[in-house]
Amino acid sequence: MLAVALLTGCVAPALDSGAFQHNALEALDSGVSQTRTAALGVQNLLDQRVPKPYADTVVTDMEEAIGPVQDSFGSVDPPTPADERLRDDVSGLLSDADDALAQARIALRKDDEPAMRQSVRTLRAVADRMQRESGRLG
Repeated sequence: MLAVALLTGCVAPALDSGAFQHNALEALDSGVSQTRTAALGVQNLLDQRVPKPYADTVVTDMEEAIGPVQDSFGSVDPPTPADERLRDDVSGLLSDADDALAQARIALRKDDEPAMRQSVRTLRAVADRMQRESGRLG
């Protein structure tokens, strides 16, 4: 039955606030991992430790990975009005991460070194914000 619900794209509420917060924590932790991995890939390219195709693959893979995290978290209805703010906060952070990943990919493909340096700073800042929110929840 769960597989059918997932395949049909039904949105279901979390069973309780604890389960919803756990989902938020997992989404944030995934986002932190993806943004820090991309930042490391770009930084390693800037430091000439990896070739451009490798860094491009890392950043692209991380950008592709954040979408399902956003979709999965966004598909669960908050169980209480109090959890609606958490949903908005986490969704906003994941969206910021997605935007930062896209900017990193674009800068890397344009071989725009100043923009790549900025993207590393932005990715790290977004990861730090997600990690703070995760720490608040955990």
